[in-house]
Amino acid sequence: MRKRWVAVLSLASTLAWALLAGGAFGDGSALDHFERRIRPVLIEHCYPCHSQASGVTQGGLRLDTAAAMRRGGDSGPVLSADTPDDSPLLQALRYEGYEMPPSGKLPDETIAAFAEWIAAGAHDPREGDEPITDPPTIDAKSHWSFQPIERPEVPQVESAWVRTPIDAFVTAKQREAGVEPAPAATSHDLLRRVYFDLTGLPPTAAEIERFQNDPSDEAYEAIVDALLASPRFGERWGRYWLDVARYADTKGYVFEEDRNYPNAYRYRDWVIASFNDDLPYDQFLIAQIAADQLGEEAPREAMGYLTLGRRFLNNPHDIIDDRIDVVTRGMLGLTVACARCHDHKYDPIPTADYYSLYSVFASSEEQKPENCPPVLVDRAEPVQQVVFLRGNPGMRGEPTPRQFLECVTEGDRRPFEKGSGRRELAEAIASPDNPLTARVWANRVWGWLFGRGLVATASDFGLRGEAPTHPELLDHLATALIDDGWSTKRLVRRIVLSSVYRQSCEAPPASLETDPGNTLLTRRERRRLDLEASRDAVLQACGRLDLAMGGPSQQLVGDTPTTRRAVYGFVERQNLPAFFRTFDFPSPDTHASNRAVTVSPQQALYFLNSPLMIANAAALAEHSAEAGADEAARVEWMFRQTQGRRPSDAERADLIAFLTDPAAAEAPPAPEWSYGWGRIDEASVTIDFHVLPHFKGDAWQGGPELPDPSIGWVMLNAGGGHPGDTTHQAIRRWTAPAPGDVTVAGKLSHGSDQGDGVRARVVHSVGAITGEWTAANATTDTGTQPMRVAAGDTIDFVVDCRESEAFDSFGWDVTLNLLREGEEVATPYRSTTGFEGPAPAPLDRWGRLAQVLLMSNEFQFVD
Repeated sequence: MRKRWVAVLSLASTLAWALLAGGAFGDGSALDHFERRIRPVLIEHCYPCHSQASGVTQGGLRLDTAAAMRRGGDSGPVLSADTPDDSPLLQALRYEGYEMPPSGKLPDETIAAFAEWIAAGAHDPREGDEPITDPPTIDAKSHWSFQPIERPEVPQVESAWVRTPIDAFVTAKQREAGVEPAPAATSHDLLRRVYFDLTGLPPTAAEIERFQNDPSDEAYEAIVDALLASPRFGERWGRYWLDVARYADTKGYVFEEDRNYPNAYRYRDWVIASFNDDLPYDQFLIAQIAADQLGEEAPREAMGYLTLGRRFLNNPHDIIDDRIDVVTRGMLGLTVACARCHDHKYDPIPTADYYSLYSVFASSEEQKPENCPPVLVDRAEPVQQVVFLRGNPGMRGEPTPRQFLECVTEGDRRPFEKGSGRRELAEAIASPDNPLTARVWANRVWGWLFGRGLVATASDFGLRGEAPTHPELLDHLATALIDDGWSTKRLVRRIVLSSVYRQSCEAPPASLETDPGNTLLTRRERRRLDLEASRDAVLQACGRLDLAMGGPSQQLVGDTPTTRRAVYGFVERQNLPAFFRTFDFPSPDTHASNRAVTVSPQQALYFLNSPLMIANAAALAEHSAEAGADEAARVEWMFRQTQGRRPSDAERADLIAFLTDPAAAEAPPAPEWSYGWGRIDEASVTIDFHVLPHFKGDAWQGGPELPDPSIGWVMLNAGGGHPGDTTHQAIRRWTAPAPGDVTVAGKLSHGSDQGDGVRARVVHSVGAITGEWTAANATTDTGTQPMRVAAGDTIDFVVDCRESEAFDSFGWDVTLNLLREGEEVATPYRSTTGFEGPAPAPLDRWGRLAQVLLMSNEFQFVD
């Protein structure tokens, strides 16, 4: 029974996602989260009673060091690694038992920040057991990233492997360590790599074969130049920058105002066009900070970089903090926002410098022109900002002039003189004399091409960030960027023409032993396709990708998802769809320097069960018929379309064997849950069951509108629903997948103080009502005794209106536990998590073969 089908899919899904899982935070963002969201709250609200400085430590609990927090207090630990959500610290903040702080419950978003921090491992950089009361004294000039960019000499090394100066720097390091680079990648792998890296799409089989016939340097250079000139380049690299810019089409939670940014897409389109036009990077940055001051023809939509962030319920202090953060981390690689409440604990950034930048943005006001994202313009009179002590606007300190950061200012630092100072700030950031900007951008470009930057912490070049593995190479790339007029395309071209970029993933054993972390670049790291590349590649392979450019954002999920490239997808900041979260799309709430790489069952299940993947597999199978009726020819066409090459004899034989296995033609099992209406025949205890015909995104009902002309108000959603009249009862049906014993537990709720409530019954298909309850403006438990079921038996959860159907919305969350014959542990089936819309038509054997090929390692990995 279905063994080959199950085995093939299991193997494909297992191999396709066999990567190490990443944490919830990446690239220094755990430190950033602690410094911005956790430490300031501890200092202001917890230290007065729970620190060494407080004198008497309440409850024996100190929270001013990491070690003390881990130890806990008189009542035991306050952090739980096994069940983070049950951590006593979090329960106290939620006022579940202890109520801390006693002066008043903290805002929900602050409590959510603690919950996120604890769930991610409670990263705490406070070292030792003694509290740090003052930041350490740091000499900025001693740290590598604050040094002027040098023009290093290219090492003189004799090696046929060295094609470019980049290779010379890498080879010199490898020889010092006594290791050798990996051999060159095959022409097949190299072409896939450069296509995905530069355009986010795979080459066709014909393009790969042409390159295999002429894999010369000249042919490769011509391909690189063509890809750089393609409009697909801007779509790929524009999406990278949108991560940095924390782009979204919505504002997040804003209470009653419109949650959408109607013209956000115009910023996205400007970013894509800027990369396609190779807008010099310094001009690219200046336009995003101060386009309003660059003349009438300046692209004001560029200022979406600043204005398309979260709105924080329109709290101006948080909005400005967000803008400072996205500018300084995104463009300078510094965590300046950590200095909002206190001098930076590690980097030479005093609180006064934070409020100097705050003054710049506070001296700007937001306007909302038509057909453009919000823009900033200078206020009539600049704001003279003061330091907010401990970040509290009610505690006012010394005034701060509008000026640039001292740690990256050469010579005398002077206050900005022109209006808000935004243009002067932009020009200081984009200056070739700034030691950070060119390095940060060169490092980001390298990281997007290799999967990891020369500086692993791409948005933290401060003292807590990683040092560069190849500092001279980084400076070489930064000086080349400036010398080339800040051209991103020329920088990309330099890198992808190098031998180090062209390496195989297969390194010599000695190099693997000496360089296990690949810091010496002795091989190419295998990389899984990200969300956008994977989705777009599937659509292209199946002949369904729409390459139209620009315009309003489209839905990537839902009943009618777009077939345009994923970069044009609608990004919902507050409720990011599960599809995005499953495939490691970064939170658009904040700047993201890179993406986590995780492994989860949901990823494989998406490829097996999602309507999008099933529709694409069906389309690929249909297109394969163009190869003719011969099964071998059709298999080869499908393989070339997905893998970019011809199958080997063994692969061809396995694929044909899969097609001819009777198990491949079996229909998938029926769904456990179905949704309908009908009524119970009281005499025979049977049910006249009719499936609800219309799915409205989150509910099954009779038609597009309620009440439906035919069956009235009957409706079912994940948590409950609404019955119709006495002949149109709401029925949620569970079908037993195997024989065994079933118990039911749940809660029935009716929340209205009007109407006569609802009645709920559990009906077993053997002709028995095994439970009956009523609820009127109340909640009641709905448990049953064990029921014996055979495979295919049904258990119906029936809700009727009693006498009146008015005010009869109900909730009924039920869990069935099936103890199968011969097993010791029951399998739970929950109505809320099992709720789903219409299942797509089952795939035939060709569609299932297409599904296997689309989720294979070779398709879903770059190399």
